[in-house]
Amino acid sequence: MNRSYPKYLIQLAGVAILYCFLYYMMRDFLMPRFYDHFWKIAVFFYLLFAAIHFLRLRQSTGSGSIRFFMASTTIKMFLLLIILTIYFFINRQNAIPFAISFLLAYFLFMVFDVAKSYKLMKSGS
Repeated sequence: MNRSYPKYLIQLAGVAILYCFLYYMMRDFLMPRFYDHFWKIAVFFYLLFAAIHFLRLRQSTGSGSIRFFMASTTIKMFLLLIILTIYFFINRQNAIPFAISFLLAYFLFMVFDVAKSYKLMKSGS
């Protein structure tokens, strides 16, 4: 295992905690659309991004890493769109609060992921 992976997990946990803190602090602003189980979304994103990064570290050689990054990002986006769509059909009354929470987490985690992936690809070349 790459020695940077435990450091990445700690930083990713920091992003998850930051998301929970920011979302909780916005509860007054989001009150009619506040999603109570936002912490579950943070755990889901933590596990998803940790797994993808682990696979990315195994593919971190040359042009294969760039292809893997693009493919994993695309697959991740479609997976998350499928989850949102299924949730909309299953639980219509909480669909909007869930979507707001889910998309805020997605953008926060993606910014972190792109920054770390860029650093990994830059150091690998």
